[in-house]
Amino acid sequence: MHADSAFVEMSSYEPVALWYNGCAVSPKMRTTAAEPHLTKNYRLIYDLVREQGAGTHLSVAQVYQLAKARRPGIGATTVYRGLARLRDLGLVFEIDLPGAESAYFEPAGSAHAHFRCERCGKVEDIAYVLAPSVVEELARERGAEISEVSLTLQGRCAACKGRRA
Repeated sequence: MHADSAFVEMSSYEPVALWYNGCAVSPKMRTTAAEPHLTKNYRLIYDLVREQGAGTHLSVAQVYQLAKARRPGIGATTVYRGLARLRDLGLVFEIDLPGAESAYFEPAGSAHAHFRCERCGKVEDIAYVLAPSVVEELARERGAEISEVSLTLQGRCAACKGRRA
């Protein structure tokens, strides 16, 4: 066990790498908790999601295609696990939208709502957050503890609302 209790040596013979929240960390390369050192594949996945920018919502398949273009040997399972790990670390957000075929991922950022067009499937960010007092009141009324708020609006986007089915 290393002096820093958050780090556990994987080998008692050669403390070359330590593990922190499932990510390999060289003793010389410790970074802040906000952005831990990531394996090269997970770093690629993280960089790809960040490069797309705020307001971009990517499916696992889309992230896989982007990753494969940069690193042809990367596997779909690695991308899936990488996104799950990045989500668990709070580096990306996973969005489960009603009616969507799969979850979407976006760079971590400030709280906001989403609008999903039920015709074309486009997902847009909406600058709207429930007031903390509303969330607290809902929790109090139900005797519950609310750990996360996710607000999704559905309908037809401007481009689709005039089109016929």
